[in-house]
Amino acid sequence: MAGVLPLTVALALAGCGSEEEPAAAASSSTSSSSSSSATTEAKAPSASELYTKARATALASKSAHIVGEMTNEGKKLVIDLAGTVDGKNQSLELSEGGDSKVTIVTVGGQNYLSATEEFWADQVGADLAKNLQGRFVVLPDAQAKEFGDLTLKSLLTEMFEDKGLSVLQSANATVEKTTVDGADAWKITEKVGGDGAALIVSADEKATLLRIEGTKESPGKLDFSEWDKVPALEAPAKSKIIELPK
Repeated sequence: MAGVLPLTVALALAGCGSEEEPAAAASSSTSSSSSSSATTEAKAPSASELYTKARATALASKSAHIVGEMTNEGKKLVIDLAGTVDGKNQSLELSEGGDSKVTIVTVGGQNYLSATEEFWADQVGADLAKNLQGRFVVLPDAQAKEFGDLTLKSLLTEMFEDKGLSVLQSANATVEKTTVDGADAWKITEKVGGDGAALIVSADEKATLLRIEGTKESPGKLDFSEWDKVPALEAPAKSKIIELPK
């Protein structure tokens, strides 16, 4: 199964840990549009205030759902991560577009990996790949440990501390009104010399993180939803679990 972990780690970190956060793409049903009358006429909060509140609210949450697409070195990367913030109960889906996709379900201290036939064919050959499609394999401890940092908490922490995003809390950032799925929101961007990166949060006292849009050079976006509302996952049925071919 050589190459499985490097691919999944690269996919996740490419979207959530680079210095240029991904910008707008169409991977989610969530929609956003700037509007001069979208929110109340109250004076907009400062970018620093909204950024600080969004970070605090996100890191204090118990669970969430992240869906996004981004472009890294010309390749489209897709991530769908849902579950508890600590990563003890979560589903992580990663792909580079096309038919190759990997899903890692973490429940009860075990990590279960499932993938498309196309992915398995690259790892173990076409013949064995047919038997693995639609099934789960338990990741060996040594390999499962490499997924330890791919949790909502670690990704959120890394994103908020990233230089490419944290600049949005500086004096060079500006706040404008927008809406997301019809709900009032604030959009934070750079005033001067900006590269297209944006942070969109709810227009309430929590400033809940709704979306991160990245740079013009690295198009893509990450949509955030189901804060504290993601249902608990169960382990795959035993009939779906098989041993990893050697």
